[in-house]
Amino acid sequence: MALLVGMAFAANTSLAAVSFTGGATPVAVLLTRTVTAVLILAWLLRARGVPWALPPRQRSGSMALGCLFATYAYCILAAIQYLPLGVVVATFYTFPIFIALIEWFSGQEPFSARTAIALGIAFVGVLCALNVSAETFGGIGLLLCLAGALSVAIVMVFSARVRNGGDSRPITLHMLLTALAIFATVALTNDSVALPHTPYAWFGFLGAPAFYTFGIIMLFVVNAEIGPVKAAMIMNIEPATSVALGYLLLDQHLALIQLAGIAIIIGTVLWMESRKYLGGA
Repeated sequence: MALLVGMAFAANTSLAAVSFTGGATPVAVLLTRTVTAVLILAWLLRARGVPWALPPRQRSGSMALGCLFATYAYCILAAIQYLPLGVVVATFYTFPIFIALIEWFSGQEPFSARTAIALGIAFVGVLCALNVSAETFGGIGLLLCLAGALSVAIVMVFSARVRNGGDSRPITLHMLLTALAIFATVALTNDSVALPHTPYAWFGFLGAPAFYTFGIIMLFVVNAEIGPVKAAMIMNIEPATSVALGYLLLDQHLALIQLAGIAIIIGTVLWMESRKYLGGA
């Protein structure tokens, strides 16, 4: 399931990028896919008799996480407008390193030598993936990717505390509702919503919500079942899938140094996460 979640997120991001080629805006895609996810998740909870209501503390925690979740979602889609799809997703997948840093700052785990080395190697991988010598290097895109990675790392660390051993799905619903309220407010206060105007872009615009809904509902279920470390290791399929879909759907050709950088990022994150799951110093 974790493998399918990673591939679903890659397909969602790729199809969103396809919709951008025909004039769709990130806010339009975010509104459409979030509404779809909210409606389907609410229906699933109702059909299975799972109450939507949360205790006040869990509700406020879920809403706070929803704000960060909205930040992550916007940053990643906006970054696609500045950088190739595979580079965006690979840079975003430095979020497990951010998780390690958050755990260190919060006193949950000591800062290990492996984490320090991983930070350095991953930085080199990001530089290679971005191909900093190229004229097309997007500094704004890099900042958006890192902001998205940091936001989702905070969500992953603190969602388990908010859940406190309970069902993750009502919490996910509250997070999505909060994000939807933010996107709707942005859409109503400025002219940031535009629909696609080509058939191929409509294919991406309508396809993205389907993969996103599956991925976001199952993400927190998978985390609860097998833990975030093992789930993140398996979901490292997403950057590689994004590179392939970027080539197939968007005709994006990456230089050899960029492909090497993506491989370095994925390998570094796997090596760092293996300390928790497989053991080792």
